[in-house]
Amino acid sequence: MKGFYIAALCYFALLGCRKETIDLYSGKSLLYFDYSLHTSNQRNPERIDTSLFTFSLANEQVTDSTFNIQISLMGKQADHDRAINIQVIDSATTAVAGTHYEPLAMTYVLPAHQSVVYIPVHIYRTDDMSQQQYRLQLQLRPNKDFDTTITQPDSKKGISTSTFTLYIDDQIAKPTRWLDGYLGTFSRKKILLICSQLNMTVNDFTTIAVAEVIYIGKAMQRYLNQQMAGGNTVYEEDGTEMIMGSLSQ
Repeated sequence: MKGFYIAALCYFALLGCRKETIDLYSGKSLLYFDYSLHTSNQRNPERIDTSLFTFSLANEQVTDSTFNIQISLMGKQADHDRAINIQVIDSATTAVAGTHYEPLAMTYVLPAHQSVVYIPVHIYRTDDMSQQQYRLQLQLRPNKDFDTTITQPDSKKGISTSTFTLYIDDQIAKPTRWLDGYLGTFSRKKILLICSQLNMTVNDFTTIAVAEVIYIGKAMQRYLNQQMAGGNTVYEEDGTEMIMGSLSQ
């Protein structure tokens, strides 16, 4: 009898497992913006519907770049190419087509036998990006091949799967390891000058030690003093003389 119960339990367990494996998606194919924030929990990444593209970490010679947005399929792959319709939401977009980004096509293609496609957004670096952040909002539009409405747990957080917002700028935020006592008042012009004179990048300021900050402050103040002595005083954007912090004087 005991063996019968064990056999019966195994039988029903197998039925349960079989049900899980054959419960396939059978609705209309769906498309969604598939963008996630990379965290330590790679098995369950945090889905997001906005991202920032900044030129601030690039050298001054970089004039353009490309940001790829992933679009994924929920449903069956097809044996033929299918059209993807994307629309710029003008009311929510401040970036100017042809000035800040290359105009997008009205239609893209999900190739046959594929479940993922990347939409390239070609971005132009403009002078005004150092003072103003721009926004580009895209929306997936339904068509004869795809729906774009997905009900999922992310919607409870206000995360959209049919719209994606890209913020674009060239602004350099004050690094957390910028010490005013040695480096003085932060400015974009000053940090770029430091990088050019000491062969650094803006990103280096996220990891430097206090001893390195002290060296930078004193080395740059010597450079600024030499420039002044030679009749080439360095000024900030507002016209004031550039100086390092009081502890570097």
